[in-house]
Amino acid sequence: MKSYKYFYVITLIYLLLLPSVIQAINVIPQPYYVQESCGYFDVVNKNNILYNGNKQEVCNIIDRFVEQLRLDYKLILSTDKHKKANIVLQDMSSLSEEEYELEVTTNSVLVKAAKPAGFFYALRTINQLLLADDNHARIPCLVIKDKPRFSYRGFMIDAARHYFPLEDVKKIIDIASGYKLNRLHWHLTDDQGWRIEIKKYPFLTQEGATRLYSAIGTWDQYFPRHYDGKKHAGFYTQKEIREIVKYAADRQIIIIPEIEMPGHSLAALHAYPEYACSFHSSIDMLAGTGISEQVYCPKETTFNFIRDILLEVADMFPGEYIHIGGDECPKKSWMQCVDCQNLIKKENLKNETELHAYFIQQVEKIAKSLGRKLIGWDEILEGGLPLESTVMSWRGEAGGIKAAKLGNNVIMSPNTNCYFDYYQEFPQYAPLAIGGFIPVEKVYRYDPIPSVLSAEEAERIIGVQGNVWGEFIPNINKFEYMAYPRLLAIAEIAWSSSENKDEIRFMKNLEKEFMFFRKKKVNACTAYYRPFITGKWDDTKNMYMIEIKSLCPFSEIRYTLDGTEPTIESRVYNAPFALNSNACIKAILINKEKELLGSPEVRNFLVNKATGCSYKLSNEMYSLDWYTLKPALLTDGVPGFVPSNSEWGAIPSGTEIIIDLKEITSITGISLGTMISPMNNVFPLKSVVCYLSNNGEAFQKITESDFSYPEYMGVKEIYHKSIRLNKAKGRFLKLRVEGQNNLSNLPSLIALDEIEVY
Repeated sequence: MKSYKYFYVITLIYLLLLPSVIQAINVIPQPYYVQESCGYFDVVNKNNILYNGNKQEVCNIIDRFVEQLRLDYKLILSTDKHKKANIVLQDMSSLSEEEYELEVTTNSVLVKAAKPAGFFYALRTINQLLLADDNHARIPCLVIKDKPRFSYRGFMIDAARHYFPLEDVKKIIDIASGYKLNRLHWHLTDDQGWRIEIKKYPFLTQEGATRLYSAIGTWDQYFPRHYDGKKHAGFYTQKEIREIVKYAADRQIIIIPEIEMPGHSLAALHAYPEYACSFHSSIDMLAGTGISEQVYCPKETTFNFIRDILLEVADMFPGEYIHIGGDECPKKSWMQCVDCQNLIKKENLKNETELHAYFIQQVEKIAKSLGRKLIGWDEILEGGLPLESTVMSWRGEAGGIKAAKLGNNVIMSPNTNCYFDYYQEFPQYAPLAIGGFIPVEKVYRYDPIPSVLSAEEAERIIGVQGNVWGEFIPNINKFEYMAYPRLLAIAEIAWSSSENKDEIRFMKNLEKEFMFFRKKKVNACTAYYRPFITGKWDDTKNMYMIEIKSLCPFSEIRYTLDGTEPTIESRVYNAPFALNSNACIKAILINKEKELLGSPEVRNFLVNKATGCSYKLSNEMYSLDWYTLKPALLTDGVPGFVPSNSEWGAIPSGTEIIIDLKEITSITGISLGTMISPMNNVFPLKSVVCYLSNNGEAFQKITESDFSYPEYMGVKEIYHKSIRLNKAKGRFLKLRVEGQNNLSNLPSLIALDEIEVY
């Protein structure tokens, strides 16, 4: 018994001697293995850093690290070979290329790696540890053993839509490399611009690098489209390309150029129309989003043209891959082209889809002759996959799964999780985006390895990539807003093991990264400092419940229900609460010092007799957004708005909607949200016929209403139409809706959202 008491006493003494809090490591991406201990290494007083190996590249990495600490923290490190080193870099051949080990004691810092990449990432980790310290002068004592989950950790810059000056590209590379991303997918050509000098074909940049104007607003905001009348031009010389390639390589980033083909090639065909199918008389570049039916003609002269281009591209970019797009290629031109039809017969191809595969296969042969491999979007699977091509899966995961099962390497980049031209905060007050909604937490929760793959097939998933498509991103300021902090989530899911993912820790660590962004004048999205309000019907409670969440740790939520501005005196949010009527909820975040952290979140909710009720449609409803329709879209309590299409559905004229109100209900009025958006081929309600039934079978007509609208002024617009009833009763409400179309000869759809019943 005495021995146990002795043990407890010794243990207690030990615990009392420990600091009350051992500072948790604050690094993104999370290292593979971390063992923390007490104390700190003082960088100010122990500042001599040396490498005991003979790799010049490692010495260069040290020099840039020393300079970075001077710029970031005013820390001065010495590299005096005649003094004892406190920070030592040591070769360890048993480690893999990007692997490193870091051991920090109160007296020394020891970094072990086999290759320059490992040393580079170790020093990046040290930089982050310094950032996490209040004075940026101490590193916590610890042991880190770290290596990446995936070899490909990518991000994409779309310079084809909007040219980014050289210094902006360098800044993007600097930030990305700090989070251990190692592949820059540089989208250099498309329908809207050609951005890379090809000396054999000067018209590519003389003609193809300038578009006369750009579209205003979203692709569907105006009809006809509105344009700004401003030229947009710019391209990278071969000298500049080589400068950027080296700049990126010094930061362990390999650049993969994308030269789009056979579709998305208007800029090239505008400059050299002879490589399109012959019946096209003139070819103009697109001034906004869209897909052109004019594509490369797969004839011998075209492939010679492509060979010449890729020869110069390969000379500028020494990496193993060239990305050739291969996506969204309409086949209409090929169907009408005599040369294409003759080629289909000659090669015993079944159709134009197989002709697309044939095109990709010819380009793959060219790439192989240049010592390069191909990457293509998942459309290259259609009609037959080239033997060695890597598939970049963007239309969800299906293409990547198929390619992995076929034995091809795969990079996951699904638009459901990895498209950063989509909104990341509530679209009603966010800067213009193309659509969709992908907040940072949705990116973080993504696992690039689909559960349906076997262990062997999963080995084919070589990485993941975040894409920043550029049509609505005219400058570096907007790029940073769209990319960050979402690109940090990509960095962690690409580097950190799935077992080490921790969303709460990651979100907490973001607070420190925002401090870094402010320091570097990075215009990151600050939705992190804004609460997120959601509402939904709870069948178990039979109530409409509101939930308010915060990503920011140690913050307090205050809110109002009447549309007034919340303050530190407003009610505190502690748990989900019920709404019994319409409300405009505004919420803010308050820190521990009772300071406002960001601007208010504002959401409107419509709660009425139809809210949460199920309904049936006599015709299929279509989504106007990039995702599938939301469940219970018409009765979910969330009204549709512009610019986003996420809350809108589209149904054919003549559709019947039957809403089950759950019990016989007295009804005095109905309200419907509708919209005009000719670019989507959707138009507002023309009339509604109302019926009621007690049993859902025998319906009685109650009323019929016709609607009129102001003259169409060329812009997408929403309307709310009301129907008055004379205290009608019934359980099942049937609405027969008719649409109108005065602007198009095409069959139109009715844009519809929230149906309110009172």
